[in-house]
Amino acid sequence: MKLPSLQQLYSGFINVIKRFPLQFIFAVAATICSCYYIQISDYRYHSEQNEILEGHLLKAIAILNLALTLVLALDLISERNQYQPAKKWLLRLGGILMSAILYFSLDPVNYSADLYRIFLFAFAFHLLVAFAPFIGHEKMNGFWQFNKTLFLRFLTSALYSAVLYAGLAIALVAINGLFNADIRWPTYMTLFAIITAGFSTTFFLAGIPTDYKLLEQDQSYPKGLKIFAQFVLIPLVTIYLAILLIYELKIAVQWQLPKGLVSSLILGYSVFGILSLLLVYPVKDTEGNNWIRLFSRFFYIMLIPLVVLLLLAVWKRVGHYGITESRYILTALALWLTGITIYFLFSKKQNIKVIPISLCIISLLATYGPQSAFSVSKFSQLSRLKTIMKSREKEDVKERPAVIRYLVYTHGLKTLQPFTKKDLGKIEEKIDNSNNYRYTMRMNKVDTALAIFKVKGDKTYDPGVNITLQNDENQVLNVKGYDYLIELDGYPGEKVTRLYGTDLTTSNTNTQISLLVNHQSALLIELKAVFDQAVKAYKKGTLKSTGKKQEFLYPAKLMSVSKNINGYQYTIVITSLESTYYEGNEDDYFWNNSRSYLLIRKL
Repeated sequence: MKLPSLQQLYSGFINVIKRFPLQFIFAVAATICSCYYIQISDYRYHSEQNEILEGHLLKAIAILNLALTLVLALDLISERNQYQPAKKWLLRLGGILMSAILYFSLDPVNYSADLYRIFLFAFAFHLLVAFAPFIGHEKMNGFWQFNKTLFLRFLTSALYSAVLYAGLAIALVAINGLFNADIRWPTYMTLFAIITAGFSTTFFLAGIPTDYKLLEQDQSYPKGLKIFAQFVLIPLVTIYLAILLIYELKIAVQWQLPKGLVSSLILGYSVFGILSLLLVYPVKDTEGNNWIRLFSRFFYIMLIPLVVLLLLAVWKRVGHYGITESRYILTALALWLTGITIYFLFSKKQNIKVIPISLCIISLLATYGPQSAFSVSKFSQLSRLKTIMKSREKEDVKERPAVIRYLVYTHGLKTLQPFTKKDLGKIEEKIDNSNNYRYTMRMNKVDTALAIFKVKGDKTYDPGVNITLQNDENQVLNVKGYDYLIELDGYPGEKVTRLYGTDLTTSNTNTQISLLVNHQSALLIELKAVFDQAVKAYKKGTLKSTGKKQEFLYPAKLMSVSKNINGYQYTIVITSLESTYYEGNEDDYFWNNSRSYLLIRKL
């Protein structure tokens, strides 16, 4: 593989800006949003306000990805059909408008249904890129060559990005180790975002073909691609086929319904099998490719019993538990696979464009409308809830909280309005405006629904009570009178600092912080003991609040320890300590997030 020169990279970069200006802007915007998200998601800056901003940034990143792929597909249509600039920009504005509507109508952070919608749109738009330039053009060679180029360009950009990130990350590690630069994980993640969202996307866009007539005439076929398909993919697919056929024979002999896992295996076999057929499509009928020709001829025939098995597995799952978004998608894929099998077995045209086009249409149909995954799933689960709320069967009573939790998480509390006269819309709005953490708000919605329907929850764990202790004298660390300060790591670990011939070893074991002076024990403060004592005061109501939720002031003398050794005074000061206590189980696993310092004074 020939590496591109700097001149080629620069030329490709300029061409991307000229050819795909909007896509480049979207990539830059997504990179900026990713970098900002990484910075504010750092535990040191985590707050309820930042959590809300994190949600908006994540949604912006997702929508920018959708906008990039949608507008790219529209640009490729314009290029292939040689539209005038005015018509080309009209299509672009249509793509931007649709992306803006999706941004303001979707809330993937709070509703799982919208998260599914984003994935479905992303899948559909990526498929649209694959066939958009060939809508209305029947020749298959150009379509295959175009997607071959995209596939290889994607692999190349992924390889270059991985090598570039690895090299720069190792350089940062070297700088951190040699110069004590204190480079933390957000820096590495920011670098990852810049390379994957910025460099990789731009590099990929630079390799998209421009001459569609040349693609139609191109008869080249990469030897490496043939080797990969013939000696890696096809043998693996054949092994999976043998396993699945033996399993099908087993359930036929034992006369039992198939396990849920089999549906994933059949879909995996189908995806890799169809991918293998697409990769070898131009050479499957050429001389010297008997093994490929045999596989192409019998693949869809051997798929028939597996499709029957898949439909049985889907029927078993849906029949017992109703339809959810994931089961809807599984059902749609099973029906699609059935249709594709019938088409390639009986159609003489063997049009491979049918594969991405049909998947794209199914994905779009699943997003909105009465036939969508969300409308069907909501109707199914509401009907199921109505049935089990009336039932007195033990299994039905046991399933009630799970169905309620699914409906609240996926579609919101107001989805349950048909079951009560209370205004669930206002209740949900009040919870959303409570300025709590996202997880807390979701749990409050579920608890509200369970209380309204008088359904006992099925919690199998105690979420505990989170408490943050702030040093009442050292929220801003007072270093007056001290000569040296060493910040201690809040995570378990050990750190050695050499000070004028003295080795200072600080250690955090999660439950305690200790100091060794020249390898001799000097200071020890028990974090769990400090927190346990604070919990007792919390239960009595004697802790003084800082004004923030579940945050309290705690006496400085209980959050520090000091000792004089060899002419120096060493003091460990905890400025903040956060942990969770579990009612009735004080000996449960102790986790903490602390900020502490070692202060040194020469006597």
